[in-house]
Amino acid sequence: MANTLTNVTQAMLEDEVLAPLRLDRNPINAFSYGVEDKVKAVGDTVKVNILSKKTAKTYAGTFATGDGNTTTSTDVTLAAPEMSDFYVNPLLEGIPTTERFMAEAKDAAKAVVDKVVADCLGLFLAANIGDTAADKNVVTAANYDTDDQADLWALLAAKGVAGQRSALHNISYASSLMKDSALTDRSASGSDLITSGELPPVLGARQFYTDLFPSAITAQNTGVIYTGTETIAIGFADPMEVISGLENAAGVRVFKLVDEATGIPLIYRQWVDSNTGIYHGAVFAMYGLSFLRDTAVRIVSA
Repeated sequence: MANTLTNVTQAMLEDEVLAPLRLDRNPINAFSYGVEDKVKAVGDTVKVNILSKKTAKTYAGTFATGDGNTTTSTDVTLAAPEMSDFYVNPLLEGIPTTERFMAEAKDAAKAVVDKVVADCLGLFLAANIGDTAADKNVVTAANYDTDDQADLWALLAAKGVAGQRSALHNISYASSLMKDSALTDRSASGSDLITSGELPPVLGARQFYTDLFPSAITAQNTGVIYTGTETIAIGFADPMEVISGLENAAGVRVFKLVDEATGIPLIYRQWVDSNTGIYHGAVFAMYGLSFLRDTAVRIVSA
């Protein structure tokens, strides 16, 4: 059956479906990630560059010393695509509108991105990043403030992290930090926290908050993860060949949507079931994860 939602456009989808990736609050930006703009299969790999600490030395006749000051990389194995789908039954709900499909697609994209974030957070287990006094501080959510981030900074520096740092909070710890006078006093911090709800950088570390901490992490009483980018690598690729917007003989239309800031691709697919007349849509992404090394610390409640 022909797909009657032909007024769905690439620009329309990029405005709506990519919204979950465009938020600065998205914790994906706290990790190392790589994107290969080509079709890959489950089990294939994507190379992810890892920016790590460099050293300096005295010039000794050549600029190419060959002693290891390189950009390191890792190959991340791709898993089966993660997807979120939706449908409209015109016999029960009326003919589906573009507005309805865009709203559904936006929610589906958020579900897929949330799955990526939750999978990443699930790697910050004590077994991976340690469980000693050098790996964590014990602070309840009610007592958490910017001073505690200074302590985390010191712990992370002891692990050799000198580059970009990020703090990932659950909602309880984030809400406590939002009450800290060091951030709410705009004259002191320059922050628009009160009006925007977005946490500003603290001591140079980017701040994220999410309700996606998986049960394996909450079971360890973790409320804040403080990490460098080289702890986790994420690889993204295309699970299928896409000619955006083209309707094939079966009435299927597929669009590839790429976030300009990150290069991360999402695939949007819509079609009509010729047997039932039901209109379907789906958003999916193909990615793989790898824990690299212990360059993170955390705050636990007990």
